[in-house]
Amino acid sequence: MKIIFIGTGAGATFGSKRVKSSIYIKSNEGTSVLLDLGTGANFKIEDLNLLDFEAIFITHLHIDHINGLFDHLVQRKILRMKEIQVYSPPGILKVLDSYVKSGNNISANMIESELPKAKIGDLEIYSVKACHSIYAVSYIITDGKKKIIYTGDTLEPCEAILDEAKDADLIIHEGSCVDDCKQYGHTSLKQLINMYDRNKLIITHIPAQIENQVKEIAKGYIIAYDGMMVDV
Repeated sequence: MKIIFIGTGAGATFGSKRVKSSIYIKSNEGTSVLLDLGTGANFKIEDLNLLDFEAIFITHLHIDHINGLFDHLVQRKILRMKEIQVYSPPGILKVLDSYVKSGNNISANMIESELPKAKIGDLEIYSVKACHSIYAVSYIITDGKKKIIYTGDTLEPCEAILDEAKDADLIIHEGSCVDDCKQYGHTSLKQLINMYDRNKLIITHIPAQIENQVKEIAKGYIIAYDGMMVDV
């Protein structure tokens, strides 16, 4: 599977060095999906010509994970693209309806579930409950050979994620702060690097203004950046 990190910033990111959360995954057979679509990430997928994904999977309804979705739906209308499937925890339909009722000509096939899951081409995607400040899920993506976990936002230790991580080939995990951000439902960098095998971990969801601190503390770990590509 090929992974392209579209947006690797967090809600607290200053500037545009890192746009907000989004990850593109393409299987070896050509199936592609998008995980989250935060602010600014919708522009990046257009610039990178990555509009071929077949579904979008949302981890939770915080703005830095969904705000690019609605702008993307406008672009789909303009380009006359087919209606996209969006899998999400409950609440996304209400948000879409508020945009439509405000006069926006956008639509999507929204599929709400407490634990979203789907079979898209040769990719199986399912979710487990994350441990965030609001209801959130983490996604597991597998092509039958490799297994990837995308945590979205979560506070560790989160047992459901830890269980899935035992046999994962890659863990894409948030690193929202340096020391302690548990009051916001996030995992700190210092906590994270003591939990997972560095050979299986990629750290994302990083506020750009603490990037230098992150690189210093997490030396030897893979720190994602916008546009980074990884093969699994």
